[in-house]
Amino acid sequence: MTADTSVRETLHFAVRHAFPIVAETIEALVRASHPGALATDPAKASLVIASLSDLDTLDLAEGARVAVLIDHADRRPVQEARARGAVAALPLDLPADHLRAALGSVLAQRTWWPVVTAIDPEGDLSSSRKLDALSGQQFKVLDLMSRGRLNKQIAYDLGISEGTVKSHVSSILRKLGVERRTQAIATFITAHEASARMPVRGVPDGAAAHLSRATHAAR
Repeated sequence: MTADTSVRETLHFAVRHAFPIVAETIEALVRASHPGALATDPAKASLVIASLSDLDTLDLAEGARVAVLIDHADRRPVQEARARGAVAALPLDLPADHLRAALGSVLAQRTWWPVVTAIDPEGDLSSSRKLDALSGQQFKVLDLMSRGRLNKQIAYDLGISEGTVKSHVSSILRKLGVERRTQAIATFITAHEASARMPVRGVPDGAAAHLSRATHAAR
């Protein structure tokens, strides 16, 4: 009886995102909030956490609850998540404690929806235009950040000092108008997803090549 109850209470979940660092972070947060949770295939999971683009390619189990990962609390992705029957839309640029709380609501069988911001009149390209303000070296640093590299590893990869990497990171945060590395990475991901939906000519010069390499590395 006790064993059966334990089996029923075990959470089987799946996380899917184009960037492994995002998926791994969400998986870790789920396990921290729900000890004993088991990561599995989406077709066998009772809870699936994925980006909207990833949902298009997944076969979900009947009755599975879906939480959608979005880059920012913008009206369009939140409305699309609702329309697709999701129970939550989780902005990746939330402060860590807020993201944990949002996931906690989902894990407690509740819904969670952000207060959406006004629609950006420039649409998704705004993220790419922010990235266009970065120097080539800064873009390389951000690319490596998005792959989960630490400052020491980035310094080794680029053949520069760790102090120089820290200086680049500070400049990246300032130019993107964010305070945290995770927010800078979320901006990078937004630009990547925008570039995947439109011709290369719609992406600022230089950004398309970097985003293409980052997309390839994430696969």
